[in-house]
Amino acid sequence: MANLTMTGILEKMTGKDKDYRYMATSDLLNELNKEGFRPDADLEVKLSNIVLQQLDDAAGDVSGLAVKCLAPLVKKVREQQVVEMTAKLCDKLLDGKDQHRDIASIALKTIISEVPSSSVAQSVLVSISPQLIKGITGPGMSAEIKCECLDILCDALHKYGNLMASDHEVLLGALLPQLSSNQASVRKKAVSCLASLASSLSDDLLAKSTIEVVRLLKTKGKKSEMTRTNIQMIGALRQVL
Repeated sequence: MANLTMTGILEKMTGKDKDYRYMATSDLLNELNKEGFRPDADLEVKLSNIVLQQLDDAAGDVSGLAVKCLAPLVKKVREQQVVEMTAKLCDKLLDGKDQHRDIASIALKTIISEVPSSSVAQSVLVSISPQLIKGITGPGMSAEIKCECLDILCDALHKYGNLMASDHEVLLGALLPQLSSNQASVRKKAVSCLASLASSLSDDLLAKSTIEVVRLLKTKGKKSEMTRTNIQMIGALRQVL
């Protein structure tokens, strides 16, 4: 595709008219899906930045198209560009405006599901794991942020749990305490996340997590809903043992 045509698309994507932004984003999606489309280094940066910008577009149909652009985009750009995109999305998830959190979460899940190789996935996971752990365990994090981070981490563990072996112990340390959260939504998502993690744990760490859940289950004075959570966790771990 001629650079002049791409320049026109990028200009329209930043225009004031939302219909033009929508049509231009649709044109970009079509170009990204062409097998022969290969951006140079400068264009990679421009495309990555503008798609991330469109995720925050006030028009929902425009931001929805921008999410769709991510799937082919991560297969067209270099590894470092994908890592930078995920880092920026994590920042939006943890520190951005409330109205941008959902779309940042969807975008991160899209990238995790579409990364073109295990090496790129490894780099992405190394980048985002500390951020997700911060979102789950950091002081002052709302239940909504914790749940979004748990959702994303669950997707990553389900697909790439074996690639995250070096972080397994740290992840266990972050996830197990969430079984005692006062928020039912956090406890439920922590169970799912730990179940995804358990399938790739070493025998020692799997035993450690099982012992900890049993200890929690035996703790006197636990609320009934906490007990139910730990019973669910035991059931999930038994499927792996």
